[in-house]
Amino acid sequence: METQVLKLVCEDFQGAVDTADLIYNLFPEDIHSVTRIISNSKNFALSCPNEQSRVVARTSLRLCWVRECPGSCGGLHLCKNFLFSGTCHFTKSSKGCNFSHELNSTHNQELLRQHGLESLGRGALCTLLLQSNERLLPSICHDYNNGDGEFGRCKDGNSCSRLHVCEKFLSRDCSCSRNHDFSAQQPRKTLCDKGVPATLFCSLKSVYANKEALRWSDNISGRGQRANRQQKSGEGSADANDSDASCDAGLNLDQRQGYRGRGRGGVQGYRGNRGNRGNRGNRGNRGNRGNRGRGGNQGNQPPHQRACSLSDIFANIDNLDLYGAEPSDDVSIGGGRHHQASSAVRGRGGNRGNRGNYQQLQRSRSISDIYAAANGDDRPNRGQRHVRDKTEICMYFIKGHCKHGEQCFKAHDKMPYRWEVKEGDKWTALAENETIEKDYCDPKNSYSTSTPPVHFDTMTCGFNQVRRISTVNSLVEPTFIHTTEWVWYWQDEFGNWNLYASDIGGHKPADITSAQLEQKFLDNNKDVVEFKVGSQTYSLSFQDMIQTNKHYGTKRVVCRRPRFVSAADVQSKRVRRPLNQPMSAPVPDHWDKNQLPPTGFSRISLQRTSDEFKEVEALFCKTMRGFDVVKIERIQNKSLWEVFQWQKNMMKTNNSGCNVAEKKLFHGTDSKYVDAICHSNFDWRICGSHGTAFGKGSYFARDSRYSHSYTGDTDVKSMFIARVLVGDYTLGSSDYRRAPSKDGGDINFYDSCVNDMMDPSIYVVFEKHQIYPEYLLQYKTMHPLVAFSVLH
Repeated sequence: METQVLKLVCEDFQGAVDTADLIYNLFPEDIHSVTRIISNSKNFALSCPNEQSRVVARTSLRLCWVRECPGSCGGLHLCKNFLFSGTCHFTKSSKGCNFSHELNSTHNQELLRQHGLESLGRGALCTLLLQSNERLLPSICHDYNNGDGEFGRCKDGNSCSRLHVCEKFLSRDCSCSRNHDFSAQQPRKTLCDKGVPATLFCSLKSVYANKEALRWSDNISGRGQRANRQQKSGEGSADANDSDASCDAGLNLDQRQGYRGRGRGGVQGYRGNRGNRGNRGNRGNRGNRGNRGRGGNQGNQPPHQRACSLSDIFANIDNLDLYGAEPSDDVSIGGGRHHQASSAVRGRGGNRGNRGNYQQLQRSRSISDIYAAANGDDRPNRGQRHVRDKTEICMYFIKGHCKHGEQCFKAHDKMPYRWEVKEGDKWTALAENETIEKDYCDPKNSYSTSTPPVHFDTMTCGFNQVRRISTVNSLVEPTFIHTTEWVWYWQDEFGNWNLYASDIGGHKPADITSAQLEQKFLDNNKDVVEFKVGSQTYSLSFQDMIQTNKHYGTKRVVCRRPRFVSAADVQSKRVRRPLNQPMSAPVPDHWDKNQLPPTGFSRISLQRTSDEFKEVEALFCKTMRGFDVVKIERIQNKSLWEVFQWQKNMMKTNNSGCNVAEKKLFHGTDSKYVDAICHSNFDWRICGSHGTAFGKGSYFARDSRYSHSYTGDTDVKSMFIARVLVGDYTLGSSDYRRAPSKDGGDINFYDSCVNDMMDPSIYVVFEKHQIYPEYLLQYKTMHPLVAFSVLH
């Protein structure tokens, strides 16, 4: 299983993955085995330099740099250029290359087996070695990242042998004046001098971020080892940072600050035993000053006993007490206090009741929370335990099982939302939960149809206060199922609610989507966001939930509501998809969500006045004249869209993280095949073939004029405009049943075939997952002679 986990992290996640995602989403049925595996510091490192616990793959295997090495080096005998790209330009030179290009040689296979890497392909192995081996890539210039000016403090300027790239950019978004592009002049030259091909540039950000995470993890481990050595050698109480190093490896930043920054008693004084100043290295046994320490006797436990690994914690997970005594429902983090829940809710203003606690819900608690519980709840004399208010629903319980049971710090419910009423000091679940939720998700409703009704604007039921708790935001955990998707609407002059970036209702779509607004709201819920609709500029105030036209001053009410999920929807998502199956992908914001069937497809007619209609029509008319467009329909098929997005992500991963070429192409067909294509996608074996000159696959054309020839002989003709992932293509042949290999092997294949490499106008695709039938265009000839003259 360790090989499976390592392969998954390297091939599917570019060398690193969130700890909680790996443990709970990908291997929920075998949590203990996975935690034991990732605790193996030989192949994995646990890191959380940016408040998010992550598992980073590593290896001690290195390349051998000795020419004609006899084989006793313990290093991989492989050409660096071949490792990077699968090819080596030196093989074509007169001298040839002095290093091996055989990954599967006996020497290499034995080494790979010893290191547990025998199942990795060249690309995944390249990722692993790049982030584990300091010698393969140039380092980031620290001097460039300090000081002012074009080159910071770096005196070498463009001739520097280190990379002039912003260090902050590697682990987070950054908008400073320093360089954020590995393809810029100085980084490109430095990387090329090191033999790094341009095809790897787009994946270097994650590689360098992983290298930094490994250094961070090694520093933490080194400090913990030094603390243990000092303890054993009688050097006295180690520094606080050293003594808690190994435990801190699992804590996020806020938790580390919270535990280290409050050294005045109880668990809050847990700072390397400094709360108890006794036993200072047994310095003359000075009266055992520990009893004078403000932390009581909590500091008597030696640091090496408190240090615990991930597997240690999970081995005793059932016995952990995640809820110690607390003075109130507030949660102390990093010395500050944040209210866990707020009940002042104003529903029309975008579910402002969740504003009090949405900061707490921005990031779902991961394995670091368990570390915090394990390290923090070890007080020998706890008082009476107060149950913490649970304001977020556990996604794992919805899926079927939560390991922590009643000790889980999240609420357990079979639905991703729960409506509760406050009776006295206790929150009680309302009976008509799904009915209330469905009414609330429709922005036009101010009241629920339940008995008694819930007033959404005041979040009250009669004289009692009401609240809604739910799972974590879908933008915070995009790969999880059962998350809550929030949707943004604005109210027009007729009282209708319109989804942002949608042209339904005859309005021009905004240049900002609902998902983009939600992300900005999560980043700063007091922000004022500007966007455009056509030629008009608008501002949206999150505090007021008001949209204002900056030219005319017209104001519109804005609303933020969750996407409705029924009990049937939850049941259909409860079974985890196999690892080789696509995860759920959000549908485009401009789709009509009210006409999105759970299975099958819907055909949505576009209004002629909409920009979407005009864009498709213009694409069609680019090479077609003299035809009347009868109707343009958008095909909404959620299953096909998810498979298409999964295919795109997989091709992007195989392309070293670089974007894959995607085109909008035409496909003419007989009207009798239209519904089959909308339902099950293109399949040349079912829908027929009009020639196989460039391969036995589905044919698409750059020009609508070409596809017109294959639309049948009906008066109203049908033509699809499809999204096609053409990727890397090559010249086609009638013998091809799939795209040919790039190097003659059985691993690297082209993605599609074309009729002309210099100016392709016909594309042949062999995998239907690379296609999404986006629009169906129906048209008729104005006059037969007109059409004949156009086509000839």
